[in-house]
Amino acid sequence: MILEAFAEFLHSVPELPANQALSLWLWERLKKPPSSAVDQVIHCEVDISSGSGRQSQRLNLGRKIRLPQEAELLIKAQKSGATIETGSEVYYFFEGASGSGIRLLNSLYEYSMSYEQQKWSRFVHGVKASDFKIKD
Repeated sequence: MILEAFAEFLHSVPELPANQALSLWLWERLKKPPSSAVDQVIHCEVDISSGSGRQSQRLNLGRKIRLPQEAELLIKAQKSGATIETGSEVYYFFEGASGSGIRLLNSLYEYSMSYEQQKWSRFVHGVKASDFKIKD
């Protein structure tokens, strides 16, 4: 059910890389009150955490997915009460709130990467050797 909802979103934004689409999709689910079963699960199983750019990922606690830049700027502005520039060292991530949330984020990330590989494969199958000839 959740993968199906994410797949529909992926198809609606073909110009975005799949990892950015995943980040945007999660942010759109979390920034408003849940209106469906999918939204409710995302609200229960996914948290937003912060960390510095130099901070390493926790020991194998699952995939961390970075928030969209606009979302990070919004959160930083809300926390400081003023607009913060893009070069700030604190980053925000989606991470699993529990074991099942960790598995959910890992599955969504793997699905997004397989979707990206499928797009690449279709592109490569459409390329011919003659496309690489240098024209004089």
